[in-house]
Amino acid sequence: MSMRRYLLHIAYCGSRLRGVQKQREEHEALFVSVGGLVEKGLQRLRPESIEQLYFSSRTDTGVHAVCNTAHVDLSCQSEGLCYEPSAITNTLNRFFKKNNAEIRVHKTILVPSTFHARYDAVSRRYLYRLAVTPEPTSGGRAALEKFMPVAEIGKLYLVRPPFDAERLEPVCRLLEGIHDFASFANVQRKDDTPRETLREIKSVTVTPGRPLLDPSQDPLYSHLQFWDVNVHGKSFLYRQVRRTVGVLVGVAQGRFNLQDVQHMLDHPSQRNWSPKLQVAPPDGLFLLDVEYPLHVFAEEGEDSGQPPQE
Repeated sequence: MSMRRYLLHIAYCGSRLRGVQKQREEHEALFVSVGGLVEKGLQRLRPESIEQLYFSSRTDTGVHAVCNTAHVDLSCQSEGLCYEPSAITNTLNRFFKKNNAEIRVHKTILVPSTFHARYDAVSRRYLYRLAVTPEPTSGGRAALEKFMPVAEIGKLYLVRPPFDAERLEPVCRLLEGIHDFASFANVQRKDDTPRETLREIKSVTVTPGRPLLDPSQDPLYSHLQFWDVNVHGKSFLYRQVRRTVGVLVGVAQGRFNLQDVQHMLDHPSQRNWSPKLQVAPPDGLFLLDVEYPLHVFAEEGEDSGQPPQE
């Protein structure tokens, strides 16, 4: 029995999904993982066997993806007769639509058997969307929710003023490059063995953002000031991007400063996460893209890349 390896380009809205990694007791649960649903969809192809699905990036519950990637080995239907990549794309998307799953496969590519979705990736790009609200007169975080446009629920982090974005440029430059980011992540393994926490951040930028709808279509948009945090690097520690956003928000609000961030980098430790900071929630985080060397796509077998027929 021969096997072929396929690379899937997968997009999803993470609000109703239990992250990427398949859960042990999913079965027919209403709240399931991306990996669990993709595996169920692949079973519609009726392969003789489905090897483990390997994702490039294991996003948490509530995190979205414009493009995540995963590879899987499928047994050929018969000698020399393997699945067409376009057939895999269309079969999966029909399954997702029928089951009201907020997942779509945009492209399937036949790749060499040595290719690995996670380890062959050369970079990942993340976007974090946040918006500054007017100052509520009273109440905690719940008081901010009255400013949340319905189209933005689950896709935006609301933060209180003040928010001075001009303070963030030197912080962004400081975070770029190779650092030990232990202060920015949950790094302990389940078996208590230490994990390598050295990472390279290629770029961090904070720029004015935009709403998902035209502002004229919802009056709540007139109250919000949108900001986009873009982070680019080869790989990231668990919750590193969300903690990075938490640091940036703390600096913009005046609760943290450049020297505090420098201290976190100079003294890398989980104990150096300041009580002045809050880890940004998953809602506003999007995995935008996973990049690979061009040579991994040299093998024939890519689908058209056109939107699938639903």
